[in-house]
Amino acid sequence: MILTAIVAVLVAILALQNSMMVDLTFFMWNFRLNLVLVVLLSVICGFLIALAWGIKVKTQSMWKVRKLNEQITLLEDDKRILREKVEQLIKAQGGVMDPADTSTTPVTPVKTDPAPSATVRKLN
Repeated sequence: MILTAIVAVLVAILALQNSMMVDLTFFMWNFRLNLVLVVLLSVICGFLIALAWGIKVKTQSMWKVRKLNEQITLLEDDKRILREKVEQLIKAQGGVMDPADTSTTPVTPVKTDPAPSATVRKLN
Protein backbone atom coordinates (compact mmCIF):
# COMPACT_ATOMS: atom_id res chain seq x y z
CA MET A 1 0.00 0.00 0.00
CA ILE A 2 2.83 2.36 0.89
CA LEU A 3 4.70 1.43 -2.30
CA THR A 4 1.58 2.17 -4.36
CA ALA A 5 1.24 5.59 -2.73
CA ILE A 6 4.90 6.39 -3.43
CA VAL A 7 4.54 5.38 -7.09
CA ALA A 8 1.36 7.46 -7.40
CA VAL A 9 3.10 10.54 -6.00
CA LEU A 10 6.07 10.07 -8.34
CA VAL A 11 3.77 9.69 -11.35
CA ALA A 12 1.85 12.82 -10.33
CA ILE A 13 5.10 14.81 -10.01
CA LEU A 14 6.28 13.52 -13.40
CA ALA A 15 2.97 14.41 -15.02
CA LEU A 16 2.82 17.93 -13.53
CA GLN A 17 6.40 18.77 -14.49
CA ASN A 18 5.81 17.63 -18.09
CA SER A 19 2.52 19.27 -18.96
CA MET A 20 3.26 19.93 -22.63
CA MET A 21 1.12 18.82 -25.55
CA VAL A 22 2.24 15.70 -27.42
CA ASP A 23 1.19 14.06 -30.68
CA LEU A 24 0.04 10.45 -30.39
CA THR A 25 -0.73 7.91 -33.10
CA PHE A 26 -2.86 4.88 -32.28
CA PHE A 27 -3.43 2.62 -35.29
CA MET A 28 -4.93 5.03 -37.83
CA TRP A 29 -5.94 7.78 -35.40
CA ASN A 30 -3.83 10.79 -34.52
CA PHE A 31 -4.29 12.65 -31.23
CA ARG A 32 -2.84 15.75 -29.68
CA LEU A 33 -3.07 15.38 -25.88
CA ASN A 34 -1.51 16.82 -22.80
CA LEU A 35 1.36 14.65 -21.55
CA VAL A 36 -0.26 14.63 -18.09
CA LEU A 37 -3.28 12.80 -19.52
CA VAL A 38 -1.11 10.33 -21.41
CA VAL A 39 0.88 9.44 -18.30
CA LEU A 40 -2.20 9.19 -16.07
CA LEU A 41 -4.11 7.07 -18.61
CA SER A 42 -1.11 4.74 -18.90
CA VAL A 43 -0.89 4.36 -15.13
CA ILE A 44 -4.64 3.74 -14.82
CA CYS A 45 -4.51 1.11 -17.59
CA GLY A 46 -1.60 -0.62 -15.87
CA PHE A 47 -3.46 -0.57 -12.56
CA LEU A 48 -6.59 -2.08 -14.15
CA ILE A 49 -4.57 -4.84 -15.83
CA ALA A 50 -2.81 -5.67 -12.54
CA LEU A 51 -6.15 -5.63 -10.70
CA ALA A 52 -7.74 -8.01 -13.22
CA TRP A 53 -4.77 -10.37 -12.97
CA GLY A 54 -4.88 -10.30 -9.17
CA ILE A 55 -8.59 -11.08 -9.14
CA LYS A 56 -8.00 -14.00 -11.54
CA VAL A 57 -5.23 -15.47 -9.36
CA LYS A 58 -7.27 -15.00 -6.16
CA THR A 59 -10.34 -16.65 -7.70
CA GLN A 60 -8.32 -19.65 -8.90
CA SER A 61 -6.82 -20.02 -5.44
CA MET A 62 -10.22 -19.87 -3.76
CA TRP A 63 -11.62 -22.55 -6.08
CA LYS A 64 -8.65 -24.82 -5.43
CA VAL A 65 -9.01 -24.43 -1.66
CA ARG A 66 -12.75 -25.15 -1.92
CA LYS A 67 -12.15 -28.37 -3.91
CA LEU A 68 -9.46 -29.50 -1.46
CA ASN A 69 -11.79 -28.86 1.51
CA GLU A 70 -14.49 -30.94 -0.19
CA GLN A 71 -11.97 -33.72 -0.73
CA ILE A 72 -10.90 -33.55 2.94
CA THR A 73 -14.53 -33.86 4.03
CA LEU A 74 -15.06 -36.93 1.83
CA LEU A 75 -11.84 -38.55 3.06
CA GLU A 76 -12.77 -37.91 6.69
CA ASP A 77 -16.14 -39.56 6.07
CA ASP A 78 -14.41 -42.56 4.49
CA LYS A 79 -12.00 -42.76 7.43
CA ARG A 80 -14.91 -42.74 9.89
CA ILE A 81 -16.69 -45.51 7.94
CA LEU A 82 -13.56 -47.65 7.78
CA ARG A 83 -12.86 -47.14 11.47
CA GLU A 84 -16.42 -48.30 12.29
CA LYS A 85 -15.94 -51.39 10.12
CA VAL A 86 -12.68 -52.23 11.91
CA GLU A 87 -14.39 -51.86 15.28
CA GLN A 88 -17.21 -54.16 14.12
CA LEU A 89 -14.68 -56.76 12.97
CA ILE A 90 -12.87 -56.59 16.30
CA LYS A 91 -16.17 -57.06 18.15
CA ALA A 92 -17.07 -59.97 15.85
CA GLN A 93 -13.83 -61.68 16.88
CA GLY A 94 -14.82 -61.40 20.50
CA GLY A 95 -13.02 -58.17 21.25
CA VAL A 96 -9.62 -59.84 21.41
CA MET A 97 -7.20 -59.75 18.56
CA ASP A 98 -4.80 -62.57 17.80
CA PRO A 99 -1.25 -61.14 17.98
CA ALA A 100 -0.24 -63.24 14.97
CA ASP A 101 -3.08 -61.78 12.89
CA THR A 102 -1.89 -58.42 11.57
CA SER A 103 -4.71 -57.98 9.08
CA THR A 104 -7.10 -56.62 11.75
CA THR A 105 -4.82 -54.28 13.63
CA PRO A 106 -6.48 -51.17 15.00
CA VAL A 107 -6.56 -48.20 12.68
CA THR A 108 -3.67 -45.82 13.20
CA PRO A 109 -2.72 -42.94 10.94
CA VAL A 110 -0.20 -44.29 8.45
CA LYS A 111 0.97 -42.59 5.26
CA THR A 112 0.29 -44.91 2.37
CA ASP A 113 0.01 -44.73 -1.38
CA PRO A 114 -3.40 -43.22 -2.17
CA ALA A 115 -4.52 -46.20 -4.24
CA PRO A 116 -8.27 -46.17 -4.93
CA SER A 117 -10.35 -48.71 -3.03
CA ALA A 118 -14.00 -49.69 -3.12
CA THR A 119 -14.91 -47.49 -0.16
CA VAL A 120 -12.96 -44.38 -1.11
CA ARG A 121 -14.87 -41.92 -3.28
CA LYS A 122 -12.89 -40.06 -5.89
CA LEU A 123 -13.46 -36.40 -6.80
CA ASN A 124 -13.51 -35.50 -10.50
